[in-house]
Amino acid sequence: MKKVLYIGWIGFGNLGDELLWHVFKELSEQYYSEDEIEITPSFPGVDFKNVEPYDTVVLGGGSLLLPGYLQVLQKAADLGKDILIWGSGMDWVEKEQLDKMLAGENVSLRKLFTEKDGELMKDVFNRASFAGIRGPLAKKALEAIGVDSKKIRIVGDPGLLLSANSVGDKKEKIIGVNWGTTYNRLYGGNELAVEDALASACKKLIQQGYKIAIYLVWGSDKASCQRLFDKINDQEHVMFNEKLYKEQELMTILSHYTMTINFKLHANILSLAAGVPCVALGYRFKVFDLVSSLELEKCVVSTDSNSLEQDILERIAYIEENESSIIESYKNREALYGPMLTEPFIKKLI
Repeated sequence: MKKVLYIGWIGFGNLGDELLWHVFKELSEQYYSEDEIEITPSFPGVDFKNVEPYDTVVLGGGSLLLPGYLQVLQKAADLGKDILIWGSGMDWVEKEQLDKMLAGENVSLRKLFTEKDGELMKDVFNRASFAGIRGPLAKKALEAIGVDSKKIRIVGDPGLLLSANSVGDKKEKIIGVNWGTTYNRLYGGNELAVEDALASACKKLIQQGYKIAIYLVWGSDKASCQRLFDKINDQEHVMFNEKLYKEQELMTILSHYTMTINFKLHANILSLAAGVPCVALGYRFKVFDLVSSLELEKCVVSTDSNSLEQDILERIAYIEENESSIIESYKNREALYGPMLTEPFIKKLI
């Protein structure tokens, strides 16, 4: 029996990271028998840096392309273990460098990664039996620090393998709004200013005949959501559901909405998987990487914008006009990336 270590930011109640682990676990159960593999997820209390007990180490979904995690993979490879990168993403690239990337210019990531980090990443990607990452912007970033582009595959976010068990037939004129906190670590550096713009945009959307349903995907986001609810100050047209749902429960709820506006990354995937287009609040690099991977760049707004309220309202108008093509685009990317994400299981690479 093969012993497998799955590394993810799991066990902390963040729905996005948890659902990625659930997808991996379900695929493992689908393609492997119980006596073929035994998987240990990196829950709190598991010393994932000790790779000796395992035959295979998988860096899973989430924004984990960071030196600390890649050192674990390198150590595993040094010990003769199989290593895989399965839909991992990148984050923390500065806005200035992101803007250069989007403009097709050369970028420098020296503030984020040292030369030693670059050598580490090159080594790990060279030795991985499967090296699939979330999106095209992360690929550009890896290339900028010297990783061989031939060693990098864009396979999409593993959340694309989610499909809603039940989808509502009837859409209501409701916009789901996912809000929360990232402790001010966002483009523009001013979470409260984003919150104010979002509250103001919601008031305008209520005037347009929408109702607003505020929801969260992480327990730590509750206070921020409550504050947004209070700022909009319209109990007749605004609901705040404090409950933390599992992915299938949440997709069923979202499927009844017209569209969503989302702060947290995987709230966007949950919405799209439920057949509901979304406005993604581009608060860090990973959001732009995700929308680029889905070819939905027209659905993102940057949180450092000086006209954020107007930007949100413009994206809402765009969605109103292009709902079916947005969902079609998502389904096309789902069809493209699905076989790539399942490849390690089908080929028994794990």
